Amino acid sequence: LPDGKQGYREYCVHNGAVAVIPIDKNGTVYMVRQYRYACGRDFLEIPAGKYDYIGEPPLKAAARELKEETGLTAKNMIFIGNYISSPAILTEKIALFIATDLTAGETDFDDDEFIDVEKYPLDKLVEMVMLGKIEDGKTIAAVLKANKLLNGGN
Repeated sequence: LPDGKQGYREYCVHNGAVAVIPIDKNGTVYMVRQYRYACGRDFLEIPAGKYDYIGEPPLKAAARELKEETGLTAKNMIFIGNYISSPAILTEKIALFIATDLTAGETDFDDDEFIDVEKYPLDKLVEMVMLGKIEDGKTIAAVLKANKLLNGGN
């Protein structure tokens, strides 16, 4: 510790993940709704998933998760930063991407995934975030960042 004493901390080691906010040419965002066991209810989130292996390139993982969960492929993937979900207890770092120039295809869910794909205008998602209707941290961060970047922000 900074004062020279020894302390103990418990934390969970996580290999990391990626998350993608897919936005079509009309400003529609493809979201996923799925049950989250830790909280005991459904959450509306952006497509996301863990790396398949340590050292997997984030862009590769993001493209894979986007395709698996929504059936979409993207010609453009823009890295918009990392999201560190809970630095006091968890090593997880999530690489966030915006996906554009989308092409529809077939989903390929994991055996334990039961996902519904839903579509919302970006401005509606911002409203839902501000009203507390979206509670997933990575989704909140990505929606607000994408809104700022796509509407004239830096």
